[in-house]
Amino acid sequence: MSTRISYPAVALDFMNRDHAEFVALLDRLDAGLAGAATEDIGGLLDELLDHTSRHFAAEEAAMQEAGFPAYPIHRGEHGRVLVMLTDRIGQWRTDRDDGALRAWLCGEATDWFTGHVASMDTVTAGFIAARGGRR
Repeated sequence: MSTRISYPAVALDFMNRDHAEFVALLDRLDAGLAGAATEDIGGLLDELLDHTSRHFAAEEAAMQEAGFPAYPIHRGEHGRVLVMLTDRIGQWRTDRDDGALRAWLCGEATDWFTGHVASMDTVTAGFIAARGGRR
């Protein structure tokens, strides 16, 4: 999947590392759902949710430290995405529909990620870096 996920690097190293880890988790899920690897899908989904929650928390702390003016908007988007991800994982745990989960991961989740990095994260990282914030 990552060969088709194209997203820009941002001005903060910690965000770039977290973005690469997110894509690696999507790749592992994609391979597991396609039957190309024997993966614990439920465990990977838990790992994806945990990683995403930690990443968002780190971004939000950096935004607050830097006094980022659009913090409430960016934080609101994080909250919306965590609810969406939690709901989607819950749906998979109920119906075990691997095809639907894979379609969501390769479609809506990937589209959100690439758009979010290219817009909100790029602007946020630039602002924080310009103020000498986290690396």
